[in-house]
Amino acid sequence: MKDVTQIEIPLSRLQMILLLIGALSLTILGLLLIFFEPESINHSSRHSWIMRPIPRFLAGLFFVIFFGFTLIMMMIRLFNKNPGLIINEKGIYDNSSAFALGFIPWKDIKDIKIVNINNGKFILIVLRNPIDYLNKTTQWLKLRVLKMNYRYHGTPICLSANSLQIEATNLYSLLAEKRKEYKVQSY
Repeated sequence: MKDVTQIEIPLSRLQMILLLIGALSLTILGLLLIFFEPESINHSSRHSWIMRPIPRFLAGLFFVIFFGFTLIMMMIRLFNKNPGLIINEKGIYDNSSAFALGFIPWKDIKDIKIVNINNGKFILIVLRNPIDYLNKTTQWLKLRVLKMNYRYHGTPICLSANSLQIEATNLYSLLAEKRKEYKVQSY
């Protein structure tokens, strides 16, 4: 049974559909680069680097692998009925991205900040022991992204409200209010 004090913030289906369309388009572009000769794509100059077979194949392969993976992830997330973020008296359950850490108890949260990064607003969940969370992560790519977040922002957890059905400022206010409500003080 769901806790009555629990707040569930769903994932933004529109955002996922837009990402899915973009990933599909770029995966198809990658396939075109791999399987079609330059004459069948365009009659542009043969001096372009992309018209040479090896760079064209490598670029196409990158597009197919990276955006194909993104396409698969977006399809899985689109049909996933779990909310993107759950807030309750125990803590926060983050399912907002492929690099989410899952459950974060209030006692592990040192601070919550809102910052602008590249013209986008992000919520930083500053942890008391961020290294413990990094050490628990076993997926190679996820660990690299979390370490990069930690190096540049001082915390591995950077929430983007773009993937959620809530504005960043409203999410920040809600998290700060709930943290205060559950009487977790920084020390």
